[in-house]
Amino acid sequence: MLEYVLRRLLYMLITIFAVASILFVIFRLLPGEATLQVISPAMDEAVQERMKAAFGLDKPLLQQYFIYLKNLVSLEWGRSFVSARRVIDILEYRFWNTVLLMAAGMCMTLMLGVGIGMVMAWKRNGPIDIIGTVTGLIFQAAPPFVTGLLLLMVLSYRLGLFPTGGMYPPGQRPDGVLELLFMPEFWHRIVLPTITVGLYYITTPMLIMRDSMLEVLGSDFIELAKAKGLKPRVVMIKHAARNALLAVVTLASIMVGFAIGGQVVVEALFSWPGMGQLMVESAASHDYPVAQGTFLMLAILVISLNFLTDVWYCYLDPRIKISASGLN
Repeated sequence: MLEYVLRRLLYMLITIFAVASILFVIFRLLPGEATLQVISPAMDEAVQERMKAAFGLDKPLLQQYFIYLKNLVSLEWGRSFVSARRVIDILEYRFWNTVLLMAAGMCMTLMLGVGIGMVMAWKRNGPIDIIGTVTGLIFQAAPPFVTGLLLLMVLSYRLGLFPTGGMYPPGQRPDGVLELLFMPEFWHRIVLPTITVGLYYITTPMLIMRDSMLEVLGSDFIELAKAKGLKPRVVMIKHAARNALLAVVTLASIMVGFAIGGQVVVEALFSWPGMGQLMVESAASHDYPVAQGTFLMLAILVISLNFLTDVWYCYLDPRIKISASGLN
C-alpha cells in the first residue's frame, strides 16, 4: 500500500510540473504586451527598463522559466499588475471561498445522489425509480445559471427568504476562514449557490449508484445474505451499497473537476468572491500573474483530489491487489 501511494504521489508531482510548464508557455504566447498594465509606453525608456527588471522580464526566456519554477516551490508567485498585491495572498483568500462552496455543493450532490440512487435501485421500475430518473435528467439538462436565476427570482426577489448574492453582508468581512464559518449570515448566503451546484450534478452519482446497485444486487453474495435472514436494510446498506460505491468514488474526482469549471458561472451569478470569479476578473483586466496563479491553483486542487480518490478507492475495496506497477 505504501509503495503504491508513494508512486501515485510521484505521478501527481510530475503532473503538476507539466501543468505549470504549459501555463508558463501559454501566458507568454498570448497576443499583446502583458506589462502594459504597469509599464506605459509614455514612460521614459530608462524607467521602462527598470520596471521590466523588477518583474524579471529583462532576462532570457529560459532563465525566466527556471526562476518561475523556483518561485512556484517557494510560493513567490509574483504580484498583481492591477493591485500590486502578492498573488499568493489574493489566491489564499479566494481559494478557501471556492473550496467552501465546492465542498458544500459536492457533499449535497454525493450524499443525496448516493442515497436516492440506492432507493431507486431497491425499488426499481417503481414510481420512485421513474420519478427520480425523470427529475434527475431535467436538472441535468438545465444549465446552472438557469437554475440559479430561478432560485433567485423565487426565493430571493419574490419571497425574500435569502440574500441575492455575496458571501457576507457589506462591511462585515471576516478576518479568516474560522471566523467566516461562525457567521450565521455566511450559512444563510451559501444555501442558494449550494443548491444550484448540487441540483446540476446530482443526476450523475444518482444514476451511477442506481446502475451499480442493480448489478451488485444480482450477485451471489447478496442472495446468500438474504438467505441468512438479514433485514433488507442491512443487505442494502452493509452488503450492496459498499460494493456499489466504488463506481461513485471513481467518478467523484472527475465530477470535482467539472464542478470547479462550473463554479465560474455560479460565483458570477451569486457574486461569490471565489477563484472562478477571480479568473474572469483577472483575464478581463489582463492581470496575467493572477490569472496564471488561479489556473495553476485550480489544477493543483483537481490533481490532488484525484490522488486522494485513488487512495480511498484502495481502502474501500480490499479485494484490489496493490503491486509495484499499480492496481490489479
